[in-house]
Amino acid sequence: MAESKKFILSRDEIQPDDVGDEEGFQGVDIRWMITDETFPGAHSTLFRVIFPKGAYHGPHWHTNTDELLYTVRGHAIQWVDGVVCEMKPGTAMYIPKGIIHWMRNDSDEDVEVIGIYPDVPNYAASDQHLAEDPEKYDFTPHP
Repeated sequence: MAESKKFILSRDEIQPDDVGDEEGFQGVDIRWMITDETFPGAHSTLFRVIFPKGAYHGPHWHTNTDELLYTVRGHAIQWVDGVVCEMKPGTAMYIPKGIIHWMRNDSDEDVEVIGIYPDVPNYAASDQHLAEDPEKYDFTPHP
């Protein structure tokens, strides 16, 4: 009999990751949907993250992968290499590896984003680094 293969996964089957200040996150609900753990053999990572009002991911960069983002709902600020961008429903972003960026929800509504690390099978493999001086990158935790 052939081995059963898994091709689909519901958001409700994944528990939110317990990320926090040590990873530069504050107040987010992030679920790693496609990784080498959820789909053995996966070579890319797909995640869904919700940023409630005031939530953020502070200044950071990834040395091993680019980051692709698509805004499903809400409005947020994304700072990328000195450029302030407004994320709103239907917008997509490309952030090359090695580029410092951060995101913050200054609005009253939740922001939902789908993200992809196309070159690595999980978050740890992205080799994220946090900036030591967030103010240098025009970042404050709250607007």
